[in-house]
Amino acid sequence: MTQPLTETIGARLRAAGAVARAQDLYEGAGTDFYERLVGGDPVEIREVLALARTTGDPILDLAAGSGRLTIPLVRSGRRVTALDSSSDMLSRLRRALPDHPLLDGVVADMRSFALGRVFPLIVLGATSITLLDRAGRARLYAAVQGHLAAGGVFALTVAGGASATELSSPQDREITVPGPDGAQTYLFSQQIEDGGSTRLVNWVRVADVAPHAEVTVLTSRLRLLDAHHLARELVDAGFVTPAITAVRAHPGVDILLLATTWPDAPRRGGPDVRG
Repeated sequence: MTQPLTETIGARLRAAGAVARAQDLYEGAGTDFYERLVGGDPVEIREVLALARTTGDPILDLAAGSGRLTIPLVRSGRRVTALDSSSDMLSRLRRALPDHPLLDGVVADMRSFALGRVFPLIVLGATSITLLDRAGRARLYAAVQGHLAAGGVFALTVAGGASATELSSPQDREITVPGPDGAQTYLFSQQIEDGGSTRLVNWVRVADVAPHAEVTVLTSRLRLLDAHHLARELVDAGFVTPAITAVRAHPGVDILLLATTWPDAPRRGGPDVRG
């Protein structure tokens, strides 16, 4: 089994006499922390809304999570299918938009889904492409092709520039995360693995680290990818060479948006649902 703890977190807990309980960032208790960590992040929202104005709807939001992109799209009047593998994440989204007629939530793997309809715009935000290995990304591209209208747009994001450099370096620091009872301090730890291709990320609430305590360690494992590498993969999969746009919503953030189309040509595999 892959080790879910960074060396720093493991050593910190052992020194305190505490026991780790690994928790996926996108499931269960991890969803509350994730929402507090990134729920208010405005990155990509303006660009995705602009794309929606040119493509129309319906829109498919892959790895939609708790709705950081879905909610503003729906509130702008767009019909959106929000797809996520985590029912916990989609439950948070449904609570934010209860019984909304423009929202359809689907629990499914973004690498393998069959919805029976096509979309002029498919989005994959929050650099979620980095959750997938090469085989997973190939399956994703095929699934997207099967659900993308002819000439439709597939848009995804990845860290670039200064952000990419920061992500490729080991990091350990304390961060402040807002909470219902006030701000809380977490130890953020990251280590690079698999010859520099993967980063393991942990978060631990500092106040939980105590002797004999069972401490929840929130974990995520991400691939280190750059926009040009992804652009080559997309072209190899049959998409048009993507336009790459820098998205800088606030200082310290450098995210690149890749927007590509898939022409009306024979597919290379995957579940084509167009009729």
